Amino acid sequence: MNRDEADEVRRRRGYELEMHRILAAAEWVEKYAAFIEATYTGPRLLDRKTKELLQIAVEAALRADVDQIRAHVRVALREGATPREILEALEAVIMPMGGLAFRRGIQAWAAETGFEEMA
Repeated sequence: MNRDEADEVRRRRGYELEMHRILAAAEWVEKYAAFIEATYTGPRLLDRKTKELLQIAVEAALRADVDQIRAHVRVALREGATPREILEALEAVIMPMGGLAFRRGIQAWAAETGFEEMA
């Protein structure tokens, strides 16, 4: 990725990841940038702060790299999110992610053990 491309990625997103350098080397960064602009960074109904809070929650739930989540925390703070708002977005992930993992485990357990609900 040349310096101009790196600067453009940082300008549009507020951060630059190793993935962006790889995409640039593969000459795919412009297509990816257009997709990101259409779905994430471009102006639409949700403001950037809200989009960043969603990114943080989803990336934490999906166990993204800490550096990637930190990049979105940094942008969220820049866009006016408070540390407490970011923490609350992360707290919102606890129940569905923990609950979904437990539910899948129970379903697998019931299927393998032959457990049936009592009538």
